[in-house]
Amino acid sequence: MERFMSAPDWAKRVAESLGGGPHLVVSGISPSGNIHAGNLLEVLVAEAVANALRERGDDVRFVFHADTIDPLRKIAPGIPASFEEYLGRSLSHIPDPDGEYESYAERFLAPFEAALREMGMDIEVLRSHELYEGGVYSDVIRESIEEADDLRRILMDVSGREMPEEWSPFLPRAANGDITGNRVIRHLPEESKVVFVDRGGNEGVADYSRGEGKLGWRVELAARWKALGATFEPFGKDHTSRGGSTDTADRMAREVFEYPIPGRYEYEWIGLKGQGAMSSSRGIVLLPKGLLEIMPPDAVRSLLLPREPSRAFDIDLTGGFPRFMDEYRARKDGASVPFSHLVTVAQTVGGDTELAAKMLHRGGYEVGEEAALSDDLRYARNWAEKWAPDSMRMRILDPEESKEAAESLDSEQRLYLSEVAGKLDGNMGDGEELQNFLYTTAKEMGVKPKKAFGAIYTVLIGKKSGPKAGPFVAGLPPEIIHDRFDVPDVVSDTETGGGAG
Repeated sequence: MERFMSAPDWAKRVAESLGGGPHLVVSGISPSGNIHAGNLLEVLVAEAVANALRERGDDVRFVFHADTIDPLRKIAPGIPASFEEYLGRSLSHIPDPDGEYESYAERFLAPFEAALREMGMDIEVLRSHELYEGGVYSDVIRESIEEADDLRRILMDVSGREMPEEWSPFLPRAANGDITGNRVIRHLPEESKVVFVDRGGNEGVADYSRGEGKLGWRVELAARWKALGATFEPFGKDHTSRGGSTDTADRMAREVFEYPIPGRYEYEWIGLKGQGAMSSSRGIVLLPKGLLEIMPPDAVRSLLLPREPSRAFDIDLTGGFPRFMDEYRARKDGASVPFSHLVTVAQTVGGDTELAAKMLHRGGYEVGEEAALSDDLRYARNWAEKWAPDSMRMRILDPEESKEAAESLDSEQRLYLSEVAGKLDGNMGDGEELQNFLYTTAKEMGVKPKKAFGAIYTVLIGKKSGPKAGPFVAGLPPEIIHDRFDVPDVVSDTETGGGAG
């Protein structure tokens, strides 16, 4: 996929601070619920730094680490309450409620991975349960268990919490699939196994070289850096707060695993204008798929990374979105058709690209390649259906609907429409020419422009206001204009012999 966005300045500054390569840039999340656009921001931050490193010639491996082995701690919105029976089990070992995906984890991870592919990212998606099962973490697990006392001391120092003396950094999986609440009682390092007692007092054995358990999160973070060879990872402010997971991982990496702390960038959360910060638990969720339905991939990048992501900001997908799209499209290819006009055209012609091209041409706009226009129409139509304010949602009335709407017009408005229809011929000119004509005709007839244009919108879309009239009317087939503007004048009761008495 051809891209027009280079690495932003902030990413280049981060890259300079990392030193020479090779580099492993990592981002990740636990797929325990919908992976939303706020989560996508982290991946975009990592991608920007990876691209900055590549631009200067470094060898870069860019990975997304999906924490699929993590235990289920809370039922995601939309999941049946009956799934509480799986609390404590690995996300990769829980079925998908609808049976569509291989597991609970894949239900949320697969759509996100598809979005990353659609965005053309040069990224590997790693599933943690596969890494554990493949023995990738065996050495750091063994090291963690052997250095449990030091890890426990660091954890207590940073968190301020007292940890039991029998605490273990490794969480073995019990026979029922639960990986929480099991107590390690003996380590068998030569066999890569631990002996443990589950909640019911039953003794079991877990082979950590085969993924029969996992490291606790705070230990796992530092251990993962070492196992994968990470050199950079971005974090949200919730992880980088004092006493948070990065404070713990930094000390564990330095003091126990003897691994250099990867470079990092702290990003802020994204909010939806009028709703607040995105949160799966609070139901404020915008999926990457939803963004890709209304704009191309690099517009998504531009929307989510408009400045340094260390500053909080809200994205506006309603009233301010057309302006954003105009700025993006002008910067990308100099597109001249305003997005708001594309919205009008898309709602008028649906998916008929040929008819849309004719409508745009009649409106005085240059039309590019058919494939690009088809994409633009799809983005505009999807946005109109989901996000557009009521003032921008419209459709052309059919003849009967137009006649019914015209009943609200007074005699002055009817005469105006008749005058316009009489003067228009098959060649109505471009949008600006027609705009001037419509305005001038209203002034010549002594009709207030707002009232005159209100008549146009009434018979065409059933509203008192709408898109800029000139380009809109110019883009419609002449036969529609003549038919809808052919409104009979108001006839009084006196003229028909009616009335009281």
